Amino acid sequence: IQNQLGLALFVQTYLFVTNNKVITAQYFTWYLCLLPLCSSSVRLTNKVIRGLVFLGLSIVLWLGSAYLLEMQGMAVHRIVWGASVLYFFANVYVMGTLLQSIDRSPSSTSSSGTTSSLHKKEN
Repeated sequence: IQNQLGLALFVQTYLFVTNNKVITAQYFTWYLCLLPLCSSSVRLTNKVIRGLVFLGLSIVLWLGSAYLLEMQGMAVHRIVWGASVLYFFANVYVMGTLLQSIDRSPSSTSSSGTTSSLHKKEN
């Protein structure tokens, strides 16, 4: 992550949201707005795509169960807890795959320290 300020800001914000005690949809915008700053340095591999699908499913499960608990008054506390655990592990997995897929080749880095385009590599 050296010399990649956008990526460093994204990772820091992403991990803060992941480890926060409270989860709301608003927090996703905190790191999503930083994504364009670092998207050029991350290769979109099959493993990253699988992780993003896993994360998306965990978010839908968490938001759905939280809605049932908060708005419908249903006793789904264990489901919310399980969805929270799944959400946390999905976030950790996605961050791990993103950090593994960082393009570290000096030829793809411009003078500003960012890469020129989004790379796609198949696993």
